[in-house]
Amino acid sequence: MAHPPPPSDVRRDSVDIGNGIRLYYEEKGSGQPIVFIHGVWGSCRFFQRQIAWFGERYRAIALDLRGHGRSSMTLYGQTVETYAQDLRAFLKALDLRWPILVGWSMGSFVIWDHYRQFGAGDIRAMINIDQAPTDFKWEAAPRGFITFEMLRDWLVQVQTNRNEFAKAIVPMMFKDPIADADFAWMYDEMIRAPEAIAGAILFDQSTRTWAEVIKGFPTPTLLCFGADQAMQTLENARWIVAQSQNARLEVFAHSNHCPFLEETEKFNRVVEEFVREIGG
Repeated sequence: MAHPPPPSDVRRDSVDIGNGIRLYYEEKGSGQPIVFIHGVWGSCRFFQRQIAWFGERYRAIALDLRGHGRSSMTLYGQTVETYAQDLRAFLKALDLRWPILVGWSMGSFVIWDHYRQFGAGDIRAMINIDQAPTDFKWEAAPRGFITFEMLRDWLVQVQTNRNEFAKAIVPMMFKDPIADADFAWMYDEMIRAPEAIAGAILFDQSTRTWAEVIKGFPTPTLLCFGADQAMQTLENARWIVAQSQNARLEVFAHSNHCPFLEETEKFNRVVEEFVREIGG
């Protein structure tokens, strides 16, 4: 799973979305917009394989959220709610009409919150990569995986030993051991933000739930979940399908949290079939 070199025809730029915030993005192709949104501490670079593939057929775009990658590192606004507002501004700034939004991990939270704030009238479809309605484990969400004690320990580690903590997080996302070269670039992307920003968004995204938003969610949705789970469960995925108006699940037998990296060819094929089904 060596990290591919960036295609030479990928456009790299940033856009001003207001209030001094610039969001970095990479894109390729034209036509139906497909926008890839990364997880906590991730970046657009995680989707290079998708940009290369889908950019041959569609307008494939991956952005860095505020406080991530190469976007503005503000010490304020590090919440999923603000990220959803940023996403709205980003779509308008690039005049992306009827986009298909692809959320990996926290990226799905951002999409659900975008729907909560702005509705679904101009979003063609959603693709959820391995994200439950909440990460937090509590009485109302017993299938969450982050307990209060775990989160408290994680936040301490972010503030006191963030780089070593990130080194431990990367292997947790994969079913099989990854190559040193892959580990290196993922780790580099995940430690770009200062500890204060990393801790702020980790807390916010880990303690929120979008269960009520998902109930009756009208947007056509494809769920891509790994079968070998360390962070999420297929039970959560099936709950989302049952609660949504128009959703289906694709299970990736040889993946954990990153089917788009662990089973790239199958992931790209399944997503493209879904895009064609919905008329994208």
